[in-house]
Amino acid sequence: MASRRMLSLITSLCLLLLIGASGCRPSPTPQPRRAPTATPTSTPTPLPTPAPPTPTSAITLTLWVTESFSPAREDASGQLLARQLDAFTRAHPNISIERALKKPYGKGGILDFLLTTSAAVPALLPDLVTIDSTELREAAEAEVIQPLDELVSDELQRDLFPFARKAGRFQGRLVGIPFRADIQHLVYNANEVEKPPLTWDEVLAGKATYIFPAGGRNGLVNDAFLIQYLALGGRLLDENGQPALDEGKLAEVLEFYARGRRMGIIPLSVLGLRSLEDCWPLYLSGKAAMSNVSSQRYLADRKLLENTGFSTIPTRDGNVATLGRSWALAIATKDPVRRVAAVQLMEWLLEPQNNAAWNQTAGHLPTRRTAFDFWEKDDYAAFLKRELEGAYPYPSGPAYEEVAKVLQRAVQEVLTGEITPQEAAARAVVALEQSYAP
Repeated sequence: MASRRMLSLITSLCLLLLIGASGCRPSPTPQPRRAPTATPTSTPTPLPTPAPPTPTSAITLTLWVTESFSPAREDASGQLLARQLDAFTRAHPNISIERALKKPYGKGGILDFLLTTSAAVPALLPDLVTIDSTELREAAEAEVIQPLDELVSDELQRDLFPFARKAGRFQGRLVGIPFRADIQHLVYNANEVEKPPLTWDEVLAGKATYIFPAGGRNGLVNDAFLIQYLALGGRLLDENGQPALDEGKLAEVLEFYARGRRMGIIPLSVLGLRSLEDCWPLYLSGKAAMSNVSSQRYLADRKLLENTGFSTIPTRDGNVATLGRSWALAIATKDPVRRVAAVQLMEWLLEPQNNAAWNQTAGHLPTRRTAFDFWEKDDYAAFLKRELEGAYPYPSGPAYEEVAKVLQRAVQEVLTGEITPQEAAARAVVALEQSYAP
Protein backbone atom coordinates (compact mmCIF):
# COMPACT_ATOMS: atom_id res chain seq x y z
CA MET A 1 0.00 0.00 0.00
CA ALA A 2 2.84 2.37 0.88
CA SER A 3 4.53 1.64 -2.39
CA ARG A 4 1.36 2.51 -4.28
CA ARG A 5 1.05 5.85 -2.47
CA MET A 6 4.68 6.59 -3.21
CA LEU A 7 4.13 5.79 -6.94
CA SER A 8 1.05 8.07 -7.06
CA LEU A 9 3.00 10.89 -5.38
CA ILE A 10 5.89 10.57 -7.83
CA THR A 11 3.45 10.61 -10.77
CA SER A 12 1.75 13.78 -9.48
CA LEU A 13 5.09 15.52 -9.00
CA CYS A 14 6.10 14.69 -12.58
CA LEU A 15 2.86 16.16 -13.93
CA LEU A 16 3.37 19.37 -11.95
CA LEU A 17 6.90 19.72 -13.27
CA LEU A 18 5.67 19.25 -16.88
CA ILE A 19 2.96 21.89 -16.48
CA GLY A 20 5.42 24.33 -14.93
CA ALA A 21 7.84 23.82 -17.81
CA SER A 22 5.10 24.72 -20.31
CA GLY A 23 4.25 28.06 -18.62
CA CYS A 24 1.53 26.57 -16.42
CA ARG A 25 -0.66 25.85 -19.50
CA PRO A 26 -1.91 22.41 -20.42
CA SER A 27 -0.84 21.14 -23.84
CA PRO A 28 -3.27 22.01 -26.65
CA THR A 29 -5.58 19.34 -27.93
CA PRO A 30 -4.00 17.76 -31.02
CA GLN A 31 -5.73 18.79 -34.26
CA PRO A 32 -6.46 16.25 -36.99
CA ARG A 33 -4.11 16.45 -39.93
CA ARG A 34 -5.43 17.65 -43.25
CA ALA A 35 -4.52 16.18 -46.57
CA PRO A 36 -1.85 18.25 -48.34
CA THR A 37 -3.14 20.64 -51.00
CA ALA A 38 -1.47 22.06 -54.08
CA THR A 39 0.16 25.49 -53.81
CA PRO A 40 -2.34 28.06 -55.15
CA THR A 41 -1.35 29.73 -58.41
CA SER A 42 -3.71 32.70 -58.03
CA THR A 43 -4.23 35.30 -55.35
CA PRO A 44 -5.65 33.53 -52.26
CA THR A 45 -9.10 34.50 -51.08
CA PRO A 46 -8.72 37.08 -48.29
CA LEU A 47 -9.97 36.27 -44.83
CA PRO A 48 -13.36 37.75 -43.94
CA THR A 49 -13.10 41.32 -42.69
CA PRO A 50 -14.07 41.55 -38.99
CA ALA A 51 -17.37 43.31 -38.42
CA PRO A 52 -16.79 47.01 -37.69
CA PRO A 53 -17.62 48.20 -34.20
CA THR A 54 -21.18 49.24 -33.58
CA PRO A 55 -21.59 52.79 -32.25
CA THR A 56 -22.56 52.77 -28.60
CA SER A 57 -21.76 56.29 -27.40
CA ALA A 58 -23.45 59.47 -28.63
CA ILE A 59 -22.44 60.51 -32.17
CA THR A 60 -23.34 63.60 -34.18
CA LEU A 61 -23.08 62.87 -37.88
CA THR A 62 -22.32 65.70 -40.30
CA LEU A 63 -24.28 65.45 -43.56
CA TRP A 64 -23.51 67.67 -46.56
CA VAL A 65 -26.51 68.23 -48.84
CA THR A 66 -27.51 70.45 -51.75
CA GLU A 67 -30.67 72.48 -52.14
CA SER A 68 -32.39 69.74 -54.15
CA PHE A 69 -31.86 67.17 -51.37
CA SER A 70 -32.37 69.16 -48.22
CA PRO A 71 -34.77 68.74 -45.30
CA ALA A 72 -34.81 72.52 -45.04
CA ARG A 73 -36.78 72.83 -48.28
CA GLU A 74 -40.31 74.04 -47.72
CA ASP A 75 -41.79 71.84 -50.45
CA ALA A 76 -43.14 68.31 -50.02
CA SER A 77 -39.80 66.63 -50.77
CA GLY A 78 -38.00 68.63 -48.08
CA GLN A 79 -40.70 67.93 -45.51
CA LEU A 80 -40.64 64.22 -46.34
CA LEU A 81 -36.85 64.05 -46.02
CA ALA A 82 -37.04 65.83 -42.66
CA ARG A 83 -39.51 63.20 -41.44
CA GLN A 84 -37.26 60.40 -42.67
CA LEU A 85 -34.26 61.86 -40.82
CA ASP A 86 -36.32 62.35 -37.66
CA ALA A 87 -37.46 58.73 -37.86
CA PHE A 88 -33.85 57.63 -38.14
CA THR A 89 -32.74 59.52 -35.03
CA ARG A 90 -35.70 58.12 -33.09
CA ALA A 91 -34.68 54.60 -34.14
CA HIS A 92 -31.04 55.38 -33.29
CA PRO A 93 -31.21 57.56 -30.15
CA ASN A 94 -27.41 57.65 -29.83
CA ILE A 95 -27.04 59.29 -33.26
CA SER A 96 -27.92 62.90 -34.10
CA ILE A 97 -27.54 64.61 -37.49
CA GLU A 98 -26.06 68.00 -38.29
CA ARG A 99 -26.73 69.22 -41.83
CA ALA A 100 -24.69 71.64 -43.93
CA LEU A 101 -25.96 73.10 -47.21
CA LYS A 102 -23.52 73.28 -50.15
CA LYS A 103 -23.70 74.26 -53.81
CA PRO A 104 -23.93 71.29 -56.19
CA TYR A 105 -21.04 72.27 -58.50
CA GLY A 106 -18.14 74.64 -59.08
CA LYS A 107 -16.29 76.83 -56.63
CA GLY A 108 -17.73 76.21 -53.20
CA GLY A 109 -19.59 73.16 -54.49
CA ILE A 110 -19.65 69.72 -52.91
CA LEU A 111 -16.56 68.32 -54.66
CA ASP A 112 -14.60 71.55 -54.31
CA PHE A 113 -15.34 71.69 -50.58
CA LEU A 114 -14.34 68.05 -50.12
CA LEU A 115 -10.98 68.61 -51.82
CA THR A 116 -10.14 71.90 -50.09
CA THR A 117 -11.28 70.71 -46.65
CA SER A 118 -9.28 67.51 -46.97
CA ALA A 119 -6.15 69.48 -47.82
CA ALA A 120 -6.60 72.21 -45.17
CA VAL A 121 -8.53 70.76 -42.21
CA PRO A 122 -9.22 67.02 -42.67
CA ALA A 123 -10.95 66.85 -39.29
CA LEU A 124 -13.78 68.99 -40.70
CA LEU A 125 -14.68 66.56 -43.48
CA PRO A 126 -18.31 65.43 -43.31
CA ASP A 127 -19.33 61.91 -42.36
CA LEU A 128 -21.83 61.52 -45.18
CA VAL A 129 -22.12 63.57 -48.36
CA THR A 130 -24.39 63.83 -51.40
CA ILE A 131 -22.50 64.15 -54.68
CA ASP A 132 -23.09 63.92 -58.43
CA SER A 133 -22.12 60.39 -59.44
CA THR A 134 -19.93 61.75 -62.23
CA GLU A 135 -17.71 63.35 -59.55
CA LEU A 136 -17.20 60.16 -57.54
CA ARG A 137 -14.15 59.31 -59.64
CA GLU A 138 -12.30 62.51 -58.80
CA ALA A 139 -13.29 62.30 -55.14
CA ALA A 140 -12.09 58.69 -54.93
CA GLU A 141 -8.82 59.49 -56.71
CA ALA A 142 -8.17 62.19 -54.12
CA GLU A 143 -9.11 59.68 -51.37
CA VAL A 144 -11.64 62.04 -49.81
CA ILE A 145 -14.35 59.36 -49.88
CA GLN A 146 -14.03 55.86 -48.48
CA PRO A 147 -14.61 52.38 -50.01
CA LEU A 148 -17.94 50.85 -49.07
CA ASP A 149 -17.73 47.23 -50.23
CA GLU A 150 -17.42 45.71 -46.73
CA LEU A 151 -19.73 48.26 -45.12
CA VAL A 152 -22.88 48.28 -47.25
CA SER A 153 -25.10 45.20 -47.17
CA ASP A 154 -24.94 42.75 -50.07
CA GLU A 155 -28.73 42.92 -50.29
CA LEU A 156 -28.65 46.64 -51.05
CA GLN A 157 -25.83 46.30 -53.58
CA ARG A 158 -27.61 43.50 -55.47
CA ASP A 159 -30.88 45.43 -55.49
CA LEU A 160 -29.42 48.46 -57.28
CA PHE A 161 -30.14 48.79 -61.00
CA PRO A 162 -27.04 47.80 -63.01
CA PHE A 163 -26.26 51.36 -64.13
CA ALA A 164 -26.37 52.54 -60.49
CA ARG A 165 -23.94 49.84 -59.36
CA LYS A 166 -21.54 50.82 -62.15
CA ALA A 167 -21.90 54.54 -61.45
CA GLY A 168 -20.92 53.98 -57.83
CA ARG A 169 -17.72 52.05 -58.59
CA PHE A 170 -14.16 53.25 -59.16
CA GLN A 171 -11.25 50.93 -59.91
CA GLY A 172 -13.29 47.94 -58.82
CA ARG A 173 -14.32 49.41 -55.46
CA LEU A 174 -17.71 50.69 -54.39
CA VAL A 175 -17.27 54.35 -53.43
CA GLY A 176 -20.82 55.70 -53.61
CA ILE A 177 -24.46 54.57 -53.70
CA PRO A 178 -26.73 56.44 -56.13
CA PHE A 179 -29.99 57.38 -54.44
CA ARG A 180 -31.76 59.28 -57.24
CA ALA A 181 -31.74 59.05 -61.02
CA ASP A 182 -33.10 60.72 -64.14
CA ILE A 183 -33.29 59.22 -67.63
CA GLN A 184 -34.62 60.29 -71.01
CA HIS A 185 -37.10 58.56 -73.25
CA LEU A 186 -39.40 59.23 -76.20
CA VAL A 187 -42.73 61.04 -76.18
CA TYR A 188 -45.02 61.22 -79.19
CA ASN A 189 -48.22 62.87 -80.34
CA ALA A 190 -50.74 60.03 -80.54
CA ASN A 191 -52.78 62.02 -83.10
CA GLU A 192 -49.86 61.85 -85.55
CA VAL A 193 -48.07 58.67 -84.52
CA GLU A 194 -50.24 55.58 -84.28
CA LYS A 195 -47.44 53.30 -83.10
CA PRO A 196 -44.15 54.65 -81.69
CA PRO A 197 -41.07 53.55 -83.65
CA LEU A 198 -38.64 51.22 -81.93
CA THR A 199 -35.92 51.16 -84.59
CA TRP A 200 -34.18 53.63 -86.90
CA ASP A 201 -35.85 52.06 -89.93
CA GLU A 202 -39.28 52.62 -88.38
CA VAL A 203 -38.42 56.25 -87.67
CA LEU A 204 -37.32 56.82 -91.26
CA ALA A 205 -40.27 54.90 -92.72
CA GLY A 206 -42.75 57.36 -91.21
CA LYS A 207 -43.41 61.06 -91.69
CA ALA A 208 -43.39 62.25 -88.08
CA THR A 209 -40.73 64.84 -87.21
CA TYR A 210 -38.31 63.67 -84.52
CA ILE A 211 -36.33 66.13 -82.40
CA PHE A 212 -33.65 65.75 -79.75
CA PRO A 213 -30.77 67.92 -78.51
CA ALA A 214 -27.89 67.94 -81.00
CA GLY A 215 -26.29 71.34 -80.36
CA GLY A 216 -24.01 70.07 -77.60
CA ARG A 217 -23.53 71.46 -74.10
CA ASN A 218 -20.31 73.31 -73.37
CA GLY A 219 -18.88 71.78 -76.51
CA LEU A 220 -19.68 68.21 -75.43
CA VAL A 221 -21.97 65.86 -77.36
CA ASN A 222 -25.53 65.43 -76.09
CA ASP A 223 -26.89 62.37 -74.32
CA ALA A 224 -29.12 61.60 -77.31
CA PHE A 225 -26.08 60.73 -79.44
CA LEU A 226 -24.35 58.79 -76.66
CA ILE A 227 -27.43 56.61 -76.19
CA GLN A 228 -27.41 55.60 -79.85
CA TYR A 229 -23.66 54.94 -79.89
CA LEU A 230 -23.64 52.94 -76.63
CA ALA A 231 -26.65 50.90 -77.79
CA LEU A 232 -24.45 49.63 -80.64
CA GLY A 233 -21.78 48.56 -78.17
CA GLY A 234 -19.55 51.51 -79.01
CA ARG A 235 -16.69 52.28 -76.65
CA LEU A 236 -15.54 55.63 -75.32
CA LEU A 237 -12.39 54.48 -73.53
CA ASP A 238 -9.97 51.62 -74.15
CA GLU A 239 -8.87 49.00 -71.61
CA ASN A 240 -6.26 51.45 -70.29
CA GLY A 241 -8.79 54.20 -69.71
CA GLN A 242 -7.62 56.21 -72.72
CA PRO A 243 -10.07 57.82 -75.18
CA ALA A 244 -11.11 55.45 -77.94
CA LEU A 245 -13.85 55.24 -80.57
CA ASP A 246 -15.20 52.48 -82.79
CA GLU A 247 -15.18 54.04 -86.23
CA GLY A 248 -17.75 51.70 -87.78
CA LYS A 249 -20.31 52.13 -85.01
CA LEU A 250 -19.76 55.88 -84.97
CA ALA A 251 -20.37 56.04 -88.73
CA GLU A 252 -23.64 54.09 -88.31
CA VAL A 253 -25.13 56.61 -85.87
CA LEU A 254 -23.98 59.52 -88.01
CA GLU A 255 -25.55 57.86 -91.07
CA PHE A 256 -28.89 57.65 -89.22
CA TYR A 257 -28.61 61.37 -88.46
CA ALA A 258 -27.74 62.15 -92.08
CA ARG A 259 -30.59 60.09 -93.56
CA GLY A 260 -33.09 61.61 -91.14
CA ARG A 261 -31.86 65.07 -92.08
CA ARG A 262 -32.13 64.42 -95.84
CA MET A 263 -35.67 63.03 -95.46
CA GLY A 264 -36.84 65.91 -93.27
CA ILE A 265 -37.57 63.60 -90.34
CA ILE A 266 -34.75 65.14 -88.26
CA PRO A 267 -34.81 68.92 -88.83
CA LEU A 268 -31.61 70.95 -89.01
CA SER A 269 -32.99 72.99 -86.12
CA VAL A 270 -31.90 70.22 -83.71
CA LEU A 271 -28.44 71.83 -83.84
CA GLY A 272 -29.97 74.75 -81.97
CA LEU A 273 -31.29 72.47 -79.22
CA ARG A 274 -28.73 72.12 -76.43
CA SER A 275 -30.84 70.42 -73.79
CA LEU A 276 -34.04 68.45 -73.36
CA GLU A 277 -35.63 71.58 -71.92
CA ASP A 278 -35.09 73.27 -75.30
CA CYS A 279 -37.07 70.47 -76.98
CA TRP A 280 -40.10 70.53 -74.69
CA PRO A 281 -41.82 73.75 -75.83
CA LEU A 282 -41.37 72.73 -79.48
CA TYR A 283 -43.09 69.44 -78.82
CA LEU A 284 -45.91 71.05 -76.81
CA SER A 285 -46.52 73.60 -79.58
CA GLY A 286 -46.92 70.84 -82.18
CA LYS A 287 -43.73 71.68 -84.10
CA ALA A 288 -42.52 68.10 -83.66
CA ALA A 289 -44.49 64.87 -83.41
CA MET A 290 -41.78 63.02 -81.46
CA SER A 291 -39.17 64.21 -79.00
CA ASN A 292 -36.75 62.99 -76.38
CA VAL A 293 -37.79 64.08 -72.89
CA SER A 294 -36.39 63.76 -69.38
CA SER A 295 -38.23 61.54 -66.93
CA GLN A 296 -38.23 64.46 -64.51
CA ARG A 297 -40.08 66.71 -66.97
CA TYR A 298 -42.55 64.00 -67.94
CA LEU A 299 -43.30 63.14 -64.30
CA ALA A 300 -44.03 66.81 -63.63
CA ASP A 301 -46.26 67.40 -66.66
CA ARG A 302 -47.79 64.07 -67.65
CA LYS A 303 -51.13 64.60 -65.91
CA LEU A 304 -51.58 67.82 -67.89
CA LEU A 305 -50.75 66.26 -71.26
CA GLU A 306 -53.33 65.16 -73.78
CA ASN A 307 -52.76 62.74 -76.65
CA THR A 308 -49.16 62.11 -75.59
CA GLY A 309 -47.68 58.64 -75.38
CA PHE A 310 -44.32 57.48 -74.06
CA SER A 311 -41.91 54.91 -75.42
CA THR A 312 -38.29 53.86 -75.42
CA ILE A 313 -35.84 55.82 -77.58
CA PRO A 314 -35.65 54.15 -81.01
CA THR A 315 -32.29 52.47 -81.62
CA ARG A 316 -30.86 50.56 -84.58
CA ASP A 317 -32.01 47.16 -83.33
CA GLY A 318 -34.84 48.25 -81.05
CA ASN A 319 -32.84 47.56 -77.90
CA VAL A 320 -33.86 49.42 -74.74
CA ALA A 321 -31.18 52.05 -74.10
CA THR A 322 -30.96 55.28 -72.16
CA LEU A 323 -28.52 57.14 -69.92
CA GLY A 324 -28.94 57.30 -66.17
CA ARG A 325 -27.77 60.53 -64.58
CA SER A 326 -27.62 60.14 -60.82
CA TRP A 327 -26.64 61.58 -57.46
CA ALA A 328 -25.02 59.40 -54.83
CA LEU A 329 -24.38 59.14 -51.12
CA ALA A 330 -20.71 58.73 -50.15
CA ILE A 331 -18.80 58.51 -46.87
CA ALA A 332 -15.86 60.81 -46.13
CA THR A 333 -15.01 60.00 -42.51
CA LYS A 334 -12.09 57.65 -41.88
CA ASP A 335 -13.13 56.92 -38.30
CA PRO A 336 -14.38 53.30 -38.21
CA VAL A 337 -17.10 53.93 -35.62
CA ARG A 338 -18.42 57.01 -37.38
CA ARG A 339 -18.37 55.12 -40.69
CA VAL A 340 -20.69 52.51 -39.21
CA ALA A 341 -23.11 55.20 -38.06
CA ALA A 342 -22.93 56.92 -41.46
CA VAL A 343 -23.67 53.63 -43.25
CA GLN A 344 -26.69 53.12 -41.01
CA LEU A 345 -28.02 56.51 -42.12
CA MET A 346 -27.18 55.78 -45.76
CA GLU A 347 -29.01 52.46 -45.71
CA TRP A 348 -31.97 54.06 -43.93
CA LEU A 349 -32.37 56.66 -46.68
CA LEU A 350 -32.00 53.91 -49.27
CA GLU A 351 -34.60 51.64 -47.69
CA PRO A 352 -36.92 50.75 -50.61
CA GLN A 353 -39.93 52.52 -49.11
CA ASN A 354 -37.91 55.64 -48.22
CA ASN A 355 -36.11 55.70 -51.58
CA ALA A 356 -39.40 55.37 -53.45
CA ALA A 357 -41.26 57.95 -51.38
CA TRP A 358 -38.63 60.71 -51.60
CA ASN A 359 -37.94 60.23 -55.31
CA GLN A 360 -41.60 60.16 -56.26
CA THR A 361 -42.21 63.31 -54.24
CA ALA A 362 -39.15 65.08 -55.68
CA GLY A 363 -39.80 63.99 -59.29
CA HIS A 364 -36.82 61.68 -59.68
CA LEU A 365 -36.44 57.91 -60.06
CA PRO A 366 -35.38 55.41 -57.38
CA THR A 367 -32.18 53.45 -57.86
CA ARG A 368 -33.35 50.21 -56.22
CA ARG A 369 -35.52 47.64 -57.98
CA THR A 370 -37.60 46.90 -54.87
CA ALA A 371 -38.36 50.60 -54.49
CA PHE A 372 -40.86 50.14 -57.32
CA ASP A 373 -42.88 47.90 -54.99
CA PHE A 374 -43.77 51.17 -53.21
CA TRP A 375 -44.15 53.29 -56.37
CA GLU A 376 -47.50 54.32 -57.80
CA LYS A 377 -48.65 51.34 -59.89
CA ASP A 378 -49.36 52.25 -63.52
CA ASP A 379 -48.03 51.61 -67.03
CA TYR A 380 -45.47 54.39 -66.72
CA ALA A 381 -43.93 52.86 -63.58
CA ALA A 382 -43.54 49.50 -65.32
CA PHE A 383 -42.00 51.28 -68.31
CA LEU A 384 -39.55 53.19 -66.11
CA LYS A 385 -38.38 49.99 -64.43
CA ARG A 386 -37.62 48.41 -67.83
CA GLU A 387 -35.78 51.53 -68.94
CA LEU A 388 -33.67 51.62 -65.79
CA GLU A 389 -32.67 47.99 -66.34
CA GLY A 390 -31.29 48.98 -69.76
CA ALA A 391 -29.71 52.28 -68.73
CA TYR A 392 -26.03 53.12 -69.03
CA PRO A 393 -24.21 55.14 -66.36
CA TYR A 394 -23.29 58.61 -67.53
CA PRO A 395 -19.58 58.65 -68.47
CA SER A 396 -17.23 61.09 -66.78
CA GLY A 397 -13.65 62.19 -66.42
CA PRO A 398 -11.18 64.26 -68.49
CA ALA A 399 -10.60 61.39 -70.94
CA TYR A 400 -14.33 61.18 -71.70
CA GLU A 401 -14.58 64.94 -72.21
CA GLU A 402 -12.00 64.72 -75.00
CA VAL A 403 -14.12 62.06 -76.70
CA ALA A 404 -17.31 64.10 -76.26
CA LYS A 405 -15.73 67.15 -77.93
CA VAL A 406 -14.67 65.10 -80.94
CA LEU A 407 -18.13 63.52 -81.22
CA GLN A 408 -19.87 66.89 -81.16
CA ARG A 409 -17.75 68.14 -84.05
CA ALA A 410 -18.74 65.04 -86.03
CA VAL A 411 -22.44 65.61 -85.34
CA GLN A 412 -22.15 69.23 -86.44
CA GLU A 413 -20.30 68.35 -89.66
CA VAL A 414 -22.78 65.63 -90.65
CA LEU A 415 -26.03 67.48 -89.91
CA THR A 416 -24.84 70.56 -91.83
CA GLY A 417 -23.77 68.34 -94.74
CA GLU A 418 -20.13 69.42 -94.66
CA ILE A 419 -18.82 65.85 -94.96
CA THR A 420 -20.22 62.31 -95.13
CA PRO A 421 -20.83 60.21 -92.02
CA GLN A 422 -17.94 57.92 -92.98
CA GLU A 423 -15.58 60.86 -93.41
CA ALA A 424 -16.69 62.39 -90.13
CA ALA A 425 -16.19 59.11 -88.27
CA ALA A 426 -12.70 58.64 -89.72
CA ARG A 427 -11.79 62.24 -88.94
CA ALA A 428 -12.99 61.86 -85.36
CA VAL A 429 -10.87 58.75 -84.76
CA VAL A 430 -7.77 60.42 -86.23
CA ALA A 431 -8.32 63.60 -84.21
CA LEU A 432 -8.61 61.58 -81.02
CA GLU A 433 -5.47 59.59 -81.78
CA GLN A 434 -3.50 62.74 -82.54
CA SER A 435 -4.62 64.47 -79.36
CA TYR A 436 -3.24 61.56 -77.29
CA ALA A 437 -0.20 60.75 -79.42
CA PRO A 438 3.05 60.52 -77.36
